[in-house]
Amino acid sequence: MGGEYIGETTFIVDDLVCRYCKDMVARLVTSINGVSRVNINIPERTVNVTYDSRITDAYVIQMTLLKAGYKIVEDPGKIF
Repeated sequence: MGGEYIGETTFIVDDLVCRYCKDMVARLVTSINGVSRVNINIPERTVNVTYDSRITDAYVIQMTLLKAGYKIVEDPGKIF
């Protein structure tokens, strides 16, 4: 697989606060076709995703999280 097809994105998920949330988000995101790696940091509330850009993109990942009821904060400056 060529490196030029690897996409990476990071979301700040406002309500990612516990291990259960982490497991649910990991399961949701890894179920998306094309996602190869998910890194979740609870204290920073970040979800970093590596994916094959020929198969999926950041928008699909974001919509999957939103449909599952997670609030996504895109601008880190808005976290209080």
